[in-house]
Amino acid sequence: MTTSQISKGTSDVPTSVFERFLEALNEAGVSTDLVARLRKTLLEDKKFTDHALKEAVLAEEPLP
Repeated sequence: MTTSQISKGTSDVPTSVFERFLEALNEAGVSTDLVARLRKTLLEDKKFTDHALKEAVLAEEPLP
């Protein structure tokens, strides 16, 4: 079984997709705060749960 290596400077596919999605949101005039929250959730924190996305979109504080 072979594993693929990601070259330095090359992002993985999900990251590329999320970056294009966030760029499209910016171009569509979506709130910069919302885009920033989604960027943090998806690209920095790498959280993909319903709860994390709801927090990002609705700007809710995380629940304990």
